[in-house]
Amino acid sequence: MRQTVQFTLATALIGLAAAACGEGTAPASEQAEVLAAEADQLGAMVDTEFGVPGAAATAAATSTGSGNLAAPPAVGAAPPAFWGRLRVVPGGPRPVYHRDVTIQGDTARVEHDVTFTGLFLVDTTADGVFNPTAKPLADRMTQRAVLVRDRAEPRGWRALQLSPQDWTVVDASRQTVTVSDVKVYRNDTLLIEVTDPTELFDVTNRIPRFHVDDTVKVVAAVTNTTRSGLTPASFVFLHVRHADRLGTTWRRIPTTDNGDGTYERSWIARRSGIDRFVVDALDSATLLLGRADNYRTNEVGIPYRIE
Repeated sequence: MRQTVQFTLATALIGLAAAACGEGTAPASEQAEVLAAEADQLGAMVDTEFGVPGAAATAAATSTGSGNLAAPPAVGAAPPAFWGRLRVVPGGPRPVYHRDVTIQGDTARVEHDVTFTGLFLVDTTADGVFNPTAKPLADRMTQRAVLVRDRAEPRGWRALQLSPQDWTVVDASRQTVTVSDVKVYRNDTLLIEVTDPTELFDVTNRIPRFHVDDTVKVVAAVTNTTRSGLTPASFVFLHVRHADRLGTTWRRIPTTDNGDGTYERSWIARRSGIDRFVVDALDSATLLLGRADNYRTNEVGIPYRIE
């Protein structure tokens, strides 16, 4: 028997008020247990936000001893120091969350689809005064997971597979920037390569695992067909949460442009935990032209565990 239910949430992780069922009606409690088991076991790997909300400073590049590479040499225009996303604007549109849960036999498939209507903030003035301008932002995040029945688990379900997160713009005609490949290394050993962010990876054996003080190297390939005429055509950053011994907080750090369409950055795992680091590729005009309605980005979030 195949059971399918779709959840549309405005504010909560799990809202079961409206459910549309396929070939039969699945008990709401069973659908809730699947989503609760996913949240319990995967935690921030399936979170729907990343980075500091609003216009924040990019972390200063320091020595490799702190987990960051030295700043790359400037080629062309430099990105503004203060910028960021405000996906949920006070008093503005709320995010729309969809959780599609399909249960067939002992397997549950979950598809996450979240859309945001917010603002992209950037301070392009470099005049010593914090006065960012705003442009429209319409983002979408998708992610998939597979769980199987397991009586040994408290909720009766065990997370088996998980995909990376794919952050795109809602208007497909503006999707001119693409993170086409992400390689993740642990102490120079390749752990995973993501060429399709919808691909499912085994939670136990393929999702990257690190230990505190491991060096994590990320190499991303990015394409950009915008043809804005700016140099460089793209800016690429890495958002990480477990790179500071003093606390678990988001940091945005610039990557090194290798000059061949790839960008890389290394950081040191300083604290244990589970989350995602996010490769964030932006068309240069998105950052350099303050008020223009030209938001074009792609982000890929790689789930990981630090032990």
